[in-house]
Amino acid sequence: MGDNSPRSIGLPMLIVVFVSICLFSFSGIAFSTARNSYEQSTSVTERTKNYYGACNQAEAEIATLQGAPDAEITYSYPFGTAMEELQVTVSSNAAGDDYVITGWVVSDTASWEAPTGGGDGLGPAMPQGDSGGGSGGPQGPQGPTE
Repeated sequence: MGDNSPRSIGLPMLIVVFVSICLFSFSGIAFSTARNSYEQSTSVTERTKNYYGACNQAEAEIATLQGAPDAEITYSYPFGTAMEELQVTVSSNAAGDDYVITGWVVSDTASWEAPTGGGDGLGPAMPQGDSGGGSGGPQGPQGPTE
């Protein structure tokens, strides 16, 4: 009839387990990638909405100007995570009877600095100069020097 020895049952079971592990791994990677793409597209969409909101605010305020300004004026409209702002520069035209937009720039309002590490709780201490041993670097660990 049929051969029910452990050898004839074991190999197909190993193949099924291996294929199942591969499918679960692939589905986890696919889900993670899809979630990250969704989060990134959501943040880009939010920034775009905030930028165009600032543009609309700038256009509405500039539309209320009556005549030409005496000097060059820069209007600032923060948007997003409060680290960016839209700067619109307006000055009088050559004839001096109306205004001209001379600048429409998005600029950062804050700068980012890398954590230095050490005793400030921002990460592991960074080596300062040659300490004469210890962790080494790309060459690997080093023994104590005498």
